[in-house]
Amino acid sequence: MMRALPMAWPRAWANPPSWLWLLLPALALWPVWQWSARRLSDGSDDPFGIVALLALLLMLWRQRRQLSAAPRLPWLLLALLLCAAAALAPGVPPLLRAVVAVLALFAGVLALRAPSQALLAWLGLGLLALPIMSSLQFFIGYPLRLLTAEVSAWLLRAGGLEVLRQGSTLEVAGQLVMVDAPCSGIQMAWVAYFTAFATAAWLRMSDRQLLRRLPLLGVLILAGNILRNSLLILQETGRLDWPAWMHEGTGLLVFVAVCVLVLRYVAAGARPGSPVASPAYRRPLEPTVQCGMALAFAMLALWPLLKQPATAERAYGDFVEWPTRFAGQPLRPQALSAVEQRFATQFPGAIARFSAGGRLVTLRHVTRPTRKLHPAADCYRGLGYRIQAMRLEQRTEGFGLQRCFVADGHGVRLRVCEYIEDANGRTFSDNSAWYWAALAGDSPGPWRAVSTAETAP
Repeated sequence: MMRALPMAWPRAWANPPSWLWLLLPALALWPVWQWSARRLSDGSDDPFGIVALLALLLMLWRQRRQLSAAPRLPWLLLALLLCAAAALAPGVPPLLRAVVAVLALFAGVLALRAPSQALLAWLGLGLLALPIMSSLQFFIGYPLRLLTAEVSAWLLRAGGLEVLRQGSTLEVAGQLVMVDAPCSGIQMAWVAYFTAFATAAWLRMSDRQLLRRLPLLGVLILAGNILRNSLLILQETGRLDWPAWMHEGTGLLVFVAVCVLVLRYVAAGARPGSPVASPAYRRPLEPTVQCGMALAFAMLALWPLLKQPATAERAYGDFVEWPTRFAGQPLRPQALSAVEQRFATQFPGAIARFSAGGRLVTLRHVTRPTRKLHPAADCYRGLGYRIQAMRLEQRTEGFGLQRCFVADGHGVRLRVCEYIEDANGRTFSDNSAWYWAALAGDSPGPWRAVSTAETAP
């Protein structure tokens, strides 16, 4: 009787299907996918990742017969370790956990891959499936806008115009033109790289061929974005007498042209009809090893349900000396909304809300550079508002620029303005610009982010 149980294991675990070894790490990482789905659907991030996810699932289904049923143990162990890192590592930002989770699934695919199977394109689609747009805009959007604005200024000066760059804003013959978030080229880069990875995966381009083409793709995307930005500046300043609808039309034409060039460039390097090797026979893992691996993945999946929920941090805003007046009006404290209260529990600083005349004033006291100082436009998008008419304006109650826009939704139209002020009184109208200046030590803290909302006419 004691030997009957070990003899029964090989029958149940002798040859499990290959999809099981992809399903197990995917289930172990369910909190990461839950966070990704919530962020993709809350309105604060563009849901482009859904398209990349569908493309990746299509590629996996198309090549399912080339996946071996017997996984390589080293790659499977690596997938387990990466799952554990994504699930158990304390203090890791959620987006970084999601990147590690994608690498864990990639390691699972490597454990099952055929010898000649190209997987770099699959990894690219997996990373693009994550909710990365708003983070990319925050961290690298401003440096890209600086580069775009500087090169655009060179081109416009070569055309005989007087152009002065102030950060990511261009002054063309006395007229301010904002090189805003869409002008950073993040969205164009995402779509272009998605086109490249999807094309390479469909044509089964080798990893080496795709890797050789990626640097030139970056140059092509940057050149297209600079051309688009320069044409839009000429139109906004009246140098090009085009109809108003050409503002969106110009951007769309350049956008499509770049993606078509990327498609042709990547497709030209593929070898049509290259055969895909069938998975070589590998001896199945020992039943005890398979049971142990399955149990380890199952424990990781159950761990979030077993651990104690973290206690919410208290917002430490009562010690901050808030101003008593704003733009000549007395500030009257208001209760934070439910959304603001939830956000304040993890905010690295303090948040307070006031009324000043007919305006609602939200102040955020920040003690260190942080991604959690979100632009007001992202917050309003997340609440279901439609953002329009975004532009730069001079501050009425001080020096510097502020970013203003109209938030339309829930039966109201609000005019919202925002800026960030450091300890020396320097003003930032762009959160990404503030982050890099604070991180580099060019802007001393603490900082105060000010956003005002009033009924739009």
